[in-house]
Amino acid sequence: MLEKILTEKFRNTLRLVFSDINNQQDRRDEEEFAKDEVRIKEKLLDTIDPYRSDIILDEDFLVAAIDGSGTDSLVVLDDIRVHLLSTSTVVLSTNTASEQFFSPIDRTRLEEELGEQPHIDAHWHSGVRGDARNKMAESLSSIYPLKDPIDLVLPFFRDYTGNKIRSFTDFAESEYMQYAEKLRGMESLITREQVLTNVLVHDELRKCSEYAATRRLLNSDIQTKYILLDGAMSVFMHFVRHYPSMPTGFMLRDLCALARQKGVILCAVSKNHTIPFAHRIAKMAKDVLGDGAKWFCHLPCKDDPGGGLHIIEERTYIPPMLAVPYLFSFSRDNRPSRIDFDRIWWLKNIFVDGDPQATRENEKALFREIEFMSRDARWYGYPVPLALAHESCKLSYEDLRLAKEIVRDVRQELGLDDRKTDSYRADYNL
Repeated sequence: MLEKILTEKFRNTLRLVFSDINNQQDRRDEEEFAKDEVRIKEKLLDTIDPYRSDIILDEDFLVAAIDGSGTDSLVVLDDIRVHLLSTSTVVLSTNTASEQFFSPIDRTRLEEELGEQPHIDAHWHSGVRGDARNKMAESLSSIYPLKDPIDLVLPFFRDYTGNKIRSFTDFAESEYMQYAEKLRGMESLITREQVLTNVLVHDELRKCSEYAATRRLLNSDIQTKYILLDGAMSVFMHFVRHYPSMPTGFMLRDLCALARQKGVILCAVSKNHTIPFAHRIAKMAKDVLGDGAKWFCHLPCKDDPGGGLHIIEERTYIPPMLAVPYLFSFSRDNRPSRIDFDRIWWLKNIFVDGDPQATRENEKALFREIEFMSRDARWYGYPVPLALAHESCKLSYEDLRLAKEIVRDVRQELGLDDRKTDSYRADYNL
């Protein structure tokens, strides 16, 4: 293979690919970006005035972050896979009064409230025998603390319909009347059964585990000002039924509603995202605001003043339904990150109708605090709580190797057959 990669033919293949991208994609996007450039520069992009390094806040506050990791193949038994999930909750105090910024709260207190951290769980799944949806629903029901499906789905419909649907009886005279009974069970909330691949199943189980940890934190006595999630606030909708195609979409909206009720700022941060022209917006920020500027950029939707941006007009799930995305960068060494906020919360706490200046001041205050929690030299420009949650939950290759050895020991203890549980490739040294 190496001799093929080092040939001129391979270089020519790459030249064709990048030329094709430039001709078909980049040029079209350039035309769309040109329509947005002035608006982004003059109205959507701004810098923040960071806190001093020796700041002592009038009121210190708690910040929490939740992240998850895992594998969809801890054990492979014919058509059955055992999924391993690792989820970690980290809670830090700004702690400026004692000059030990962002120190973890007492671990004993944290685990008394939320259970052992990180939390390890395992679920099995088979997508071959026709029971994929049933088994997945069983696992999701086991993981998520809210057990009544009606209580689970109503927060989405309240937000999506502007409170026209507030209770189950309101479905009777709505466009959802024919689907009302399907909203009563976890299994019937899974409407993408035809694409339940191992990867998708694992992604749903992992998100559910992270959302479950978030819900436990929101209902605990640990009162945080922020909860940071890893990822985006995207909800994948069923194009015919007009509600989430997977239960985790309902779970996310349940968390948004609960966070508003508890007075917590819930947001999702993503290093890897699909926001088009993020690099051009970053260059614009450098040119307009200065080389070392710490900046943010609102990405409006069609309902915002001035409408949505041309560059995201035909992008799937950007901006996310019922959420508000921003790009931000606090370090010139890093690519811009994305952060999503619950739109219902944003409309109440950040947006001021008819007063763009007041809206901008609210945005600047919000991002000032997010920048303050992103100053650790190890991950400069990225929120410290999320970095610590990631470090706590991640599963290394060595972790997984040892876990699989323990799997074999446990199966032997139980007197189960001694069939191999590794990937088939391992048999052939591939």
